[in-house]
Amino acid sequence: MPRSEPSRADRELIRYARAQGYEVSASQLERWRRRGLVPQPTRVYRGRHGTASVYPGGTSDLVCALARHSVPGRRSDDLALLAFFDGADVPETALKLAIARAYFDSRLRHENVLSEASASVPEGWGSLLGSDYEQAEAEARIDLAKGGRAVRQMRINLRRLPDLAGAPQREVDERLLGVLVGLNRLRLPEDDREFMTDLSAALAFDCGEDGDDAFAVWEYAALAHGPQMAGHQETSPEERLHLLMQASREELRSLREEVRTAVDQVWHRATWGLEPEADLTRPWMARNSAGMLMEWMSARQVQPGRVSMADRYFLSLGHLELCCRSAERRAGEEWQRPVGEGRAGFIERTARSADRVGSTTAD
Repeated sequence: MPRSEPSRADRELIRYARAQGYEVSASQLERWRRRGLVPQPTRVYRGRHGTASVYPGGTSDLVCALARHSVPGRRSDDLALLAFFDGADVPETALKLAIARAYFDSRLRHENVLSEASASVPEGWGSLLGSDYEQAEAEARIDLAKGGRAVRQMRINLRRLPDLAGAPQREVDERLLGVLVGLNRLRLPEDDREFMTDLSAALAFDCGEDGDDAFAVWEYAALAHGPQMAGHQETSPEERLHLLMQASREELRSLREEVRTAVDQVWHRATWGLEPEADLTRPWMARNSAGMLMEWMSARQVQPGRVSMADRYFLSLGHLELCCRSAERRAGEEWQRPVGEGRAGFIERTARSADRVGSTTAD
């Protein structure tokens, strides 16, 4: 229950929300104010009419957004992010705290997983292959272990190479790990012909079959290659937090639009064009979007030219394809081309190869 009767300003907010179809109580408004989700009203002098409490512009729409996403037990941070990505002007302090906690909590969990994966990277490889190699392989091992849509399709694509058609999965995964490591390094190893051959086969720009999950592969590759095209600059968690704290409301709104556009395009591609917009009414989606906003706030400073977050996908993918074509031309006849005989031919060829392996073993 509210400690006192709701003010006239509160009653106006409640009436507005009810007119939009949302039941908001005076105690709910007070709770949101205590959590910093709704701004405090200011006292305005009205001449001989005395003073009145007035909320900042946009508060009515903010209250409707909070009511739209409010469910029992929902965390304040999730509510702030859901309302923000719904287009509402969430109070700056509550919003920045929610973004920071979503990003750094996720980052800490990832770094813990990364440190465990790093233990499986052979010692000394970093000194031989560059200081970034160990982390790149750890990231690649994590992705390979998850076995998501992109990884599964790249494995299928690699098996179209004649020398991997009948190979055991362990051998295919070793080659796939090499592809993932190369995509996770600071720079794409374009001079490594064997890597570029496997990369081209794994991405399958020109030999995909019906039913292939091509978009998942290209999405993964484009997101990984984007940072390789940009300048490299080390940033600390403290520097990233400082950037967030210094961001203006207008900058946060602009970043929100960039993230929303990029997320919608990813969703559109992932659903094969069936759903044009992502559903950001789920807390995990809002938290992921907050993480993307934090990453892009730093990454856009080292991007070439004025590139939007959504544009980076197409530029990255286009550049990857150009790199593969260039490597193919340099290799000439030595380039190992994937076999594009279709699904039936692929199954027949791999079955033949497996039979040959079995016969040799039996002999």
